[in-house]
Amino acid sequence: MGKGRLIRSIWRFLKKHWLAAVALGCIAGLVIGVNPSKLATVLHKIDWRVALLMVPVTVATYILRGTAWWLGLRKIGERITLIRCLGVEFAGQVMIFLPMGDLARVAMARRADKSGPGAGTVAGTIAFQELIFLTLVGLGVLPRLFIRPGVVILVAIMTIAHVGIFTILLWKRAYQWALHTVERIHFLRRFDTQLRQLQPTFVELFRSATLVPILVLNVASVLLTYLLFYLAVAALGATQVGFVTAAFVLALSYILAALSFLPGGLGVFEGLLTVLMIANGVPAAVGAAASLIYRGYNDVLMAMLGALAGIAVRKAPARRSSRTSRTRSSRATDPKV
Repeated sequence: MGKGRLIRSIWRFLKKHWLAAVALGCIAGLVIGVNPSKLATVLHKIDWRVALLMVPVTVATYILRGTAWWLGLRKIGERITLIRCLGVEFAGQVMIFLPMGDLARVAMARRADKSGPGAGTVAGTIAFQELIFLTLVGLGVLPRLFIRPGVVILVAIMTIAHVGIFTILLWKRAYQWALHTVERIHFLRRFDTQLRQLQPTFVELFRSATLVPILVLNVASVLLTYLLFYLAVAALGATQVGFVTAAFVLALSYILAALSFLPGGLGVFEGLLTVLMIANGVPAAVGAAASLIYRGYNDVLMAMLGALAGIAVRKAPARRSSRTSRTRSSRATDPKV
């Protein structure tokens, strides 16, 4: 009887979190496929000097991304300080593996100014920032595009898709058509208000005075992202992989993993990185180790830092509210007031 209840509990958990289960299953399959003992041997030989250098590179990447998002928030009238915005950016990384986890940042950002722009407008700045970043990451395939002819068709498809997304979001008539189509889906009708705020936000942020600095910050962030993976490979002694090759492998993995629709491409992304590293003459265990190290810094490390940032972000409004209450109380009791 006890075993039956346990099996039913596991089944209910898997039904509720099947995406995460699939992703973890993919990672487990990757580890088993490359041989756990070989993987452990490769990881044991990691150059810790390079590994330590990866920490500030990772943090700097997200500082640049958070600053770019802050510029977008300021443009729409959200009164939030850069420090708090970076805190929210870091705290949001805790939710990265959850479906639509990025939207957790909306509530955290709006706590700084509850009378500011609506949730849909704030969500629009997140969508804008993430779309810009992912588009720029995908450009890492360009230096090797004509050396790898098989990639040309894929890049062409992804380019058309990105152009189509930007066209819909920036052209009012196209967006209204897309919105009417989406509203036919009963589940999505609850987001009607937020969806109607999305297109005006994109148009506002696409103005050159805002777009140019956001692009500059994202380009710097993307270059550091490439550098992070290159350092992960270098830390394992795979000197045959140069920076351009590492950028190509990472960019192509991001493009293909996006098609899996798994949160963060978890499992699929690591598998793609490993396969592409093998195609570039790197042993399977080294390729798998590099993918896991990159994921560890880019997501696990940032989730840990994000958890600490989340505590600070949640406490800040409470401290401000407490100070405001004390100020009002002192004014009420002060006979000179």
